[in-house]
Amino acid sequence: GLKPEHRPEIHDQIFQLVYYGQGFTHSDIYNMPSYLRNFYHKKLADVKKIEKEQVDKANKKPNYKKPNIPSIRK
Repeated sequence: GLKPEHRPEIHDQIFQLVYYGQGFTHSDIYNMPSYLRNFYHKKLADVKKIEKEQVDKANKKPNYKKPNIPSIRK
């Protein structure tokens, strides 16, 4: 059976898959064999990691310097 020390981890997986995974219900995940639940949880983590990298890359400021334009005095 389920050991008490594993309950928080398993319920965290269930929450993440229901909340972030599209189309899963609590019953789907709760009744899913653990090897499938772990598979989908890993896939979700991989996708979220890639999404974060893409957002970070898009938000990164370019590394160029402003051109040095001399001021014109009259």
